[in-house]
Amino acid sequence: MLDTTDELTDLASWLRILEKVVEQSANMVVIADASQRIHWVNQTYTKVTGWTLGEVQGKRAGEQLQGPLTDKRIRQQLRERLSQGQSVAGVEIVNYRKNGEPYLALLNIEIIRGSQGQVLAYFSIQSDISEKRALEKANVELQHHLQVAQRLARLGRVEVDTGTGMMRWSCEVYDILDLPVDESPKTCESFFAFVSPENHQDFQQRLTRVLQSGEAFDHELPISTRDGRRRWVRCRGVPERQGDRFGPPGTWTIQDITVYRELIEQKRLTNDKLRAMVRERTQHLEEANGSLEAFSHALSHDLKKPVRHMTSYAEIVQESLAAGDIDSAQAYCKKLVTAGTQMRALMDGLLAFSRLGRRSLKPSWVAMADMLCDCVGETAASFPELRFRVGGMETLPRVWADPVLIREVWANLVDNAFKYSAGRDLILLELACATTDEGWTLSLRDNGCGFSPAMQSHIFQMFGRANPDQAVAGDGIGLAMCQRIVLAHGGRIWAESAPGEGSTFFVFLPIATPTPSVGPV
Repeated sequence: MLDTTDELTDLASWLRILEKVVEQSANMVVIADASQRIHWVNQTYTKVTGWTLGEVQGKRAGEQLQGPLTDKRIRQQLRERLSQGQSVAGVEIVNYRKNGEPYLALLNIEIIRGSQGQVLAYFSIQSDISEKRALEKANVELQHHLQVAQRLARLGRVEVDTGTGMMRWSCEVYDILDLPVDESPKTCESFFAFVSPENHQDFQQRLTRVLQSGEAFDHELPISTRDGRRRWVRCRGVPERQGDRFGPPGTWTIQDITVYRELIEQKRLTNDKLRAMVRERTQHLEEANGSLEAFSHALSHDLKKPVRHMTSYAEIVQESLAAGDIDSAQAYCKKLVTAGTQMRALMDGLLAFSRLGRRSLKPSWVAMADMLCDCVGETAASFPELRFRVGGMETLPRVWADPVLIREVWANLVDNAFKYSAGRDLILLELACATTDEGWTLSLRDNGCGFSPAMQSHIFQMFGRANPDQAVAGDGIGLAMCQRIVLAHGGRIWAESAPGEGSTFFVFLPIATPTPSVGPV
């Protein structure tokens, strides 16, 4: 068991790794120490607030971000929850940028504790939701515009001669239909000429139901004016009682509701955009929480394991030396070095994975045959005792990719092929490429130990290993890094395998027009 000083040192070390993992998060990330003073912020925090790490480090978040419009009641509630050791979730608070501009932030704070339950640090994820609230305000304004549109809408009047069935239109009806005013009587067909035929039947069916019930007729339908413009009109009328039955209305109103319908459509589009923003924010939060979960897993299991071993071995060495048992002390010193080497390899892997988020793709034409030849040569030099044979090198094309990053992918795949085929008398590697209009699908097949198809998705996760054999070196980071690089190229990576039958890894890269950097990995 580590003492408090060791835990703090270990935590500080891995917090630096976490800094790199979440550096490119779309959300603001803040890490504070046990006294709630800022230890680190990511680039998004600086982009949103304008404050750099150097300007806020060692200060409390409220000293920089809160201002006149910040709700004092919310500030007090935050202080109380944190002082009681409780996390904070979904709190909205008004913060200020460096230039004095206020913005609305959605705040989530998790507490990182030591093995004894003591508070070691605070991990905060913040989102700028100003735009989301602005859209909600726009929705309210749209509602207001709809009401105004209803009051100001033009109303046309149609008078029906019950004896002849002929109609007289008011000038507003002519205006709605883009017609010159004509005082001559009109027929019902004169109006329906502007209504699409598929709407005639619905209109008649609604009118029939109204005549049976005596209720007011109210129906909206689209029309095409004489000038070809599409409009929406609302037709209203009250059936006239004729003895024990109802007859058609003698007076109709025709209202142009085009603006109203357009505002309805605009409201729908705004709501769709708002829902899309919520989904995007939710996805970003899930990604950030996933990064935190992966880090917590590494901190609690994968990373602490070699530390525990090193501590135990050091204690045994100390006891052996005290007892004068030099041979035992030397044996455990070797184990101590081995555990330290594993710890360093795992740290290097995590750092390499996090650095992918800080560089942009710089694609160019890459001769895959030359690059794979180099990768195989370098890997073979690390396994001088193994015999191997490579086929299909001549089938590999030139592809459009970042030469540095795509080399990292194939260096990992070739290295895995050697490691998991080391038990064979002769390692057989077969390279191939299938080219389509969409892109290149390159593959590498080996004759190694293979893995279960059920592990297909697991092997591309952080710390995921397809083979539980610890004799095969690996930290479970390489394939996760390969997937991240391939996805950044717009491609995908997958594998096919069966236990004892070798593995085939596939990399699809899309055919793209040569352009400069395509954005961050």
